[in-house]
Amino acid sequence: MKRVKKQKTPKPKEEKQLDLGMKDPFKNKILKIKGKTDVMLLQFEVKKFFKDSFFWFVIVSDMIMLVQQGFWLHNNIEKFPSLTPILNYNLSSENRITNRDFLYIFPIITLLSLIIGIIVTAKYYNKEKMLIKFILLCTVLASVSASIMLIHLTLNY
Repeated sequence: MKRVKKQKTPKPKEEKQLDLGMKDPFKNKILKIKGKTDVMLLQFEVKKFFKDSFFWFVIVSDMIMLVQQGFWLHNNIEKFPSLTPILNYNLSSENRITNRDFLYIFPIITLLSLIIGIIVTAKYYNKEKMLIKFILLCTVLASVSASIMLIHLTLNY
């Protein structure tokens, strides 16, 4: 058996356009920039949750509470004893006492709830608006409760 060589198909030659040395008009550059900004604004308008005032209220209030929790911990962490009664509810007395580094769980909870709220909002806002409002409300309540518990703990020491 002989091997048959494949014949190469000739590639069509591209003809070069004449370069007459003319520059693009300045108006074309402006129109290109305008077109790009129009596309960006259109993408921004498609995401309707950016226009929702409750969404921005949740973002701003959670960020403020996160900074406040970090400030409280930074200023008061040295005042706590090495073993602190952080977990107060539904536990036996031996299980309530934990290491003082466990106090950092409060800002972590606030940050995680904020991140989860933003991700779920971005994904499902157009489909389930009332569910998203409820999730954002839960995010705010989690941040407020973490801040109140942290303040309550730091005022005792």
